[in-house]
Amino acid sequence: MFPLSPDGSGQDCWVCGEPIADRGHALCHNCHRPFHLRQQEGGNGADCGEVWVNDQYLAMEFVCFICLGKQSEPGGIEPPLATSH
Repeated sequence: MFPLSPDGSGQDCWVCGEPIADRGHALCHNCHRPFHLRQQEGGNGADCGEVWVNDQYLAMEFVCFICLGKQSEPGGIEPPLATSH
């Protein structure tokens, strides 16, 4: 499904490629790939995406920076047209 980290203990972040620990990650609602996300405000660790409350569905949405158009895909692939570069 997704690549394992070098020691085989977990998955790599889709955005930065670094291994993901047991805590501090989420799955993107758009591409369904794992990415780093701090679980607490001011906590330690990287953020490779964003989370917010969708007012229409009253649910939290987790989206990686690649799907938000804030970073290009690994390998330098350009984001889709009509999105931020």
